[in-house]
Amino acid sequence: MKKILLLIFILTVISASSVYAQKLDEPAVKYSDDELARKLIKGEYVSLTDMLWAEGGDIPMAMALDEIDSASYYDQLNDFEKTMYDNYDASAEKMMDGVSSVTTRIEVPVKGATAENVTEKLEEAAGIPLVKILSRPVYVYFYMDHPEAFWLDFNKVAYSISNVSISAGGSLVTLEATVKVNTGKNYKNYWPDCFTSQAQVEKDYTDMNKRVEEIISAVPENASDFYKAKYFIEWLCEHNTYNPNSSNSYRYKFIAPSALLYGDGNDTTKYPVCEGYAEALKILCDRAGIEAMCMTSTTHKWNALKLNGKFYFTDPTWCDSGNQKGIRRYSWLLIGMNKANSLDSGIDHNIVYQTILNSPSVSNTMYIEDIGLPVYPTNSQSYYYLDIDKNGTLDFNDAKELLSLAAGINTGAAQDMTGDGTINLNDVIKYMALIFK
Repeated sequence: MKKILLLIFILTVISASSVYAQKLDEPAVKYSDDELARKLIKGEYVSLTDMLWAEGGDIPMAMALDEIDSASYYDQLNDFEKTMYDNYDASAEKMMDGVSSVTTRIEVPVKGATAENVTEKLEEAAGIPLVKILSRPVYVYFYMDHPEAFWLDFNKVAYSISNVSISAGGSLVTLEATVKVNTGKNYKNYWPDCFTSQAQVEKDYTDMNKRVEEIISAVPENASDFYKAKYFIEWLCEHNTYNPNSSNSYRYKFIAPSALLYGDGNDTTKYPVCEGYAEALKILCDRAGIEAMCMTSTTHKWNALKLNGKFYFTDPTWCDSGNQKGIRRYSWLLIGMNKANSLDSGIDHNIVYQTILNSPSVSNTMYIEDIGLPVYPTNSQSYYYLDIDKNGTLDFNDAKELLSLAAGINTGAAQDMTGDGTINLNDVIKYMALIFK
């Protein structure tokens, strides 16, 4: 009986994690693992923040660069966690009211579970140690996959697992996972502090969806995924200014509506920072059928997009840095690991996340290089030569111009796409593979 009581103590941990920088808030007091274990055994409150900042205050568990094919964090979860994720997905709009709790009943098939070994049997079924289950807050992964659910501030979310029971014969462990407002921290609702009513949340959600549809409808039907990603970057750069306000009290800047609705308005406190840019790009890519992930370091957030079976880094914030215009905005568009390392010698793009999940293995080379187009020492040079009509963007007109040059209808300079020393139909075909489906 002691073991099942200890399990219930452990599984009733309440956790809170930050939506904004996608990292857990640093606690004022830090504990060692042993101190936290003693608190748990006594039945005291222990937050996930305390657990992950234990042992000196360093966030553990770097995100591994492994060979994964999916851009969804969902696909890396075990069945135990997927059940909770699916319920969050089904209940997210209900939680827009700011107070609705969500309880998931989970049945875990096991073999020979007893009160004495139930902890080990659950770990065996989950495939990871119980402490790691607690360190994998499923609702955070749901948000990473669905940043359109911007009304859930996970600093205000409490998570518990309770009502653990074992079937006769020990073949099934049943438990309940509940997400509710973290009233233990005196929060009244889930909403980020920039919202004061459900009506305000619903209006932003409706307006954001309309804006996304407007942006996507402006992309030609026969456009390639490269063209779509390029267009989304151009739109985000054209309609946003990076938030000049350093205070984290301006919560709008951390969520997608900042970049999709407010980035060029009069209220600079609603302008986006990197989270707003990256989450907006993921939403656009998801709706356009491009696999995309949000990537996180200790200082920054950006994206990995999957085209032609490979992942490439795309950073909408850094594409919009300074006074970048035209093709200079493509500096972080679908680049590989080699180029990323050359462009950022610091830590902004060192992938770290407080999980034991994996990020994709990113291509070493740029997308345009992987499809056989010429590249140059700088991205701007590469895209400059692909901008046939020199109007500051890559579009269908460049393909038409290149075709006219190859056919001898027009005269002018253009980049030899195939490296055979001449501009001909083969160059047009290779270029069209970039722009068209």
